[in-house]
Amino acid sequence: MVSANPGSALRPVPVLFSLAVSALLLAGLPARAQGLNNMRDQLIIHYCTLAVNADFTKAGKTVPAGLAKDTCTCVAQQVNARATIPQAETICKQQAMGKYNLSL
Repeated sequence: MVSANPGSALRPVPVLFSLAVSALLLAGLPARAQGLNNMRDQLIIHYCTLAVNADFTKAGKTVPAGLAKDTCTCVAQQVNARATIPQAETICKQQAMGKYNLSL
């Protein structure tokens, strides 16, 4: 099936990520379990991984092995430590850039 709006294929990831973040913030699900096994953490990791992969695809680069998992686990841990999503993204992006020797 051909889409009437050719740019619509590029929008789902940011829209899904925004919706997921909004849902997480509004729901305020508590992090009850130790580790990263609760639903909130799994949602953060899932949508973060989609966003990381989309960013690398948009840049025309391959995601280094382990980067998405490390970065998104970091984001979930930072949120559990009471960081906001933007704060967690900044902290974890800086850590990933150092660990994987990446530049902007």
